[in-house]
Amino acid sequence: MTRVVVVAVVCCAATAGAAEAYVRSVPLPTDPSEPQASTLYYRDGRTILARVGTTNHNDVPLSAVPAGVRSAVLAAEDRDFYDHNGVSVRGVLRAVAANVSGGRQGASTITQQYARNAFLTQEVSVERKGKEFALAVQLEREYSKDEILERYLNTIYYGRGAYGIAAAAYAYFGIAPQQLTAAQGAVLAAVIRDPYNLDPANDSEAARARWNWVIESERALGWLDAVPDYPVVNPAPAGDTGPNGLVIERVEHELAAHGITSRALHTQGLSIVTTLDPVAQNAAVSQVTGHLAGQPKDLQVALVAVDPGSGGVRAYYGGDQGRGFFDYASAAYPAASTFKPIVLAAALREGIGYLSRWDGTSPRTFTGRLGVPLENPANQQCPVCTLEQAMVKSLNTPFYAVTEKIGAEKVRAMAYDLGVQRKYAGTRSLVDAEGEPTPGKTRSDIAIGRYPVAPDDLASVYATFAAGGVRHDRHFVENVSAPDGRQVWTVVPTSKRVLDSEAAADVSAVLGAVVRGDGAVPNRPAAGKTGVQQWGDTKDNQVAWMVGYTPELASAVWIGKAQPGPIRDRLGRAIEGRTLPAQLWRDFTQVALNDAPKTALPKPVHVGRTDVGDAGRSKENKKSTDKNSDTKPGRGIPVVRTAGKGQRLALTFDDGPSPYTAQVLDLLAEQHVRATFCVVGEEVEKYPDLVRRIVAEGHVLCNHSWKHDDLGKLSAAEAGADIARTDAAIAAAVPGVTVPFFRAPFGSWGKSAMAGTDLGHTPLGWVVDPDDWLLPGADVIADRIEKQLQPRAVVLVHDGGGERDQTIEALTRLIPKLKKQGWTFDLPERTVHSQPLPTAPVKPTPSGSPSPSPSPSTAPDPGPGPSTSVKPADSGRGTSGAVGG
Repeated sequence: MTRVVVVAVVCCAATAGAAEAYVRSVPLPTDPSEPQASTLYYRDGRTILARVGTTNHNDVPLSAVPAGVRSAVLAAEDRDFYDHNGVSVRGVLRAVAANVSGGRQGASTITQQYARNAFLTQEVSVERKGKEFALAVQLEREYSKDEILERYLNTIYYGRGAYGIAAAAYAYFGIAPQQLTAAQGAVLAAVIRDPYNLDPANDSEAARARWNWVIESERALGWLDAVPDYPVVNPAPAGDTGPNGLVIERVEHELAAHGITSRALHTQGLSIVTTLDPVAQNAAVSQVTGHLAGQPKDLQVALVAVDPGSGGVRAYYGGDQGRGFFDYASAAYPAASTFKPIVLAAALREGIGYLSRWDGTSPRTFTGRLGVPLENPANQQCPVCTLEQAMVKSLNTPFYAVTEKIGAEKVRAMAYDLGVQRKYAGTRSLVDAEGEPTPGKTRSDIAIGRYPVAPDDLASVYATFAAGGVRHDRHFVENVSAPDGRQVWTVVPTSKRVLDSEAAADVSAVLGAVVRGDGAVPNRPAAGKTGVQQWGDTKDNQVAWMVGYTPELASAVWIGKAQPGPIRDRLGRAIEGRTLPAQLWRDFTQVALNDAPKTALPKPVHVGRTDVGDAGRSKENKKSTDKNSDTKPGRGIPVVRTAGKGQRLALTFDDGPSPYTAQVLDLLAEQHVRATFCVVGEEVEKYPDLVRRIVAEGHVLCNHSWKHDDLGKLSAAEAGADIARTDAAIAAAVPGVTVPFFRAPFGSWGKSAMAGTDLGHTPLGWVVDPDDWLLPGADVIADRIEKQLQPRAVVLVHDGGGERDQTIEALTRLIPKLKKQGWTFDLPERTVHSQPLPTAPVKPTPSGSPSPSPSPSTAPDPGPGPSTSVKPADSGRGTSGAVGG
């Protein structure tokens, strides 16, 4: 019957007789079709990559399925099942209208779903929908409702290779279907709609949300009284093991996005031609295995190779455990110096040439870093440095300066255009997360790769450079066909020019110089960049990168650990980007392209101006500043590290004292932890006894201003007066006490850091900020602290300024846990020699410096000792750890 007749029947445009004639014309098979495994091929369409199919199937009678499980399935898929005649006319009309207009719409009854799954294909067409309609009507005439439901439960695909309710009960819970509870049944009912993405092992949040919906639907229908606890679900079985298991996972995910369901992949004998190249994929696996041989067992590697001309993934290695395990190739990590080419591309787009000259001295102070200086790797110096030289040397300060000039938002936009995803795990990328200084915004630290990016995205970014500025969307599948050879789906290439070809040529020229300098040339013209993310304030790294390309292939190599920590090679040496990652990238590229002709990189065009850099300007400003400054080490620079080295933390409490301070002190006494208390002047006057207790129990005080105004808006004299007034309040409460630190409220240092230094206080910053001010909950506060931890970090929490119950609860759980993990608690480092506060009020001298008179009963503070450093805090690249090449 033609498309027109089917549409007419389905849309009720013909007579009832014509509809009945059509129903009778569609034969009802006696038995459902047996599930068939699908085959994945390499891009040549002949070499088999993997077979994917259902192997776990066992029919059971409806009586073996508990009523609570049946209710969950009906609530999820067809709550009117026992009341209709097999079809939902309204649902069919909705589906036809959507399909005719090019969309997709389900709304099938359980009878229709069974007809489609047992006798038809997953083809999206009006003809298939019409046949589904006819078969559903015939099924209702031939079988009872219970018989149809039994067949449905035994035919539907639940994911994890489980075909039917018996297999699903075992796959998810390790039990027979008779033992399923209502809560477990709701888990299985929830996955029917999307067996991959609603599997708790793949997306726990989505699975839980769907389960909640099923449970609430049952309660609304009166089929369930109370809300049960969410059941424990078994981990997904390993299934397809080895590196190619993750490739299968990515293919399945991509097919689902194009309407080819997980059930179709596992049961309908499809032939899928992927984009993977057999030579490149085998090279990825063999080279990773070879380079890891003899290395520490905890090292993890990701390698992704993309065809610049199409976006097709040619090789993919995210781990060797297989399907269902963590995929290191699609997870995001700090991009470090591999992000600098994106900054260069953004600069070229803004008319800044790569031969423009910038100040590459180290360290340099930038306005966006709250006074924390930025250093180059190994403190390299290049006062007059082109961006090409800065890229080859992997200098930080020139690229940070460029980003401040053009704006961090333009660098972020360039990254998105080139191929970085806008979200990772549902969270916006390339912006500060909750608990960081500017949540939701992008700081200029983007220039030095502080924001996480996934290896597969960086491969796409560099593929865009290799393609002359044209981005081809990354994909794994070329086409899909049915067992009879009929084409089910074919990729429609998508591409977009995001960077002028002239600018892309200049990027290639610069990155070509980098590869030649690193010695990672794969016996053909190539371009690329290395990078490392420092492990805290140590000489170790926690991740190392090499990302590069030839005109034929772009690839990213990442090396790190499952749990962040120092990465070292077999000889105990810190792994750098130019060592193991660069060697692996070079050897992989060489093998993957062994027989391919060599193509030259494009010649540079020299777009943009060369007279726009800041070389020499910051030096003049520095001389002007230094003229009026003293020689105190670290003057005005906030410290963010502990006094001692190693796996240490410094707890600092802000905005107190308050009624909560006593609870904090009790907790610290119980755990034998010393901390720093940044106290507010007017609160000191309210609670002098608590200030005395803080000092008596061995903790250290920090001046946190008087009325908590934003000191950044005050003049130096006004800031000094505010700080001195608070010192006087502290001295009145505890005569002769030493106050080593000063912290500006809200991090708004302005001129107050210098004023605090002049009054004998080390300005105190922080690395870890869980944003406990917002009362997000004790669990969230504890989790945020853990996620931001790094050795020698200053941790910012509060004991005043609002309700602090959740902060205390979080620390009560977290401190013992951290101690068991080997963390010790220390005080912040000091860069200023502190004097005991005089008993008389402190008054600034006209120059802004106080003239304190030490109390005769208290010795002066010795200042920085052997365990502290007078070097400005965070000599690397920001509070997230140092990065470089």
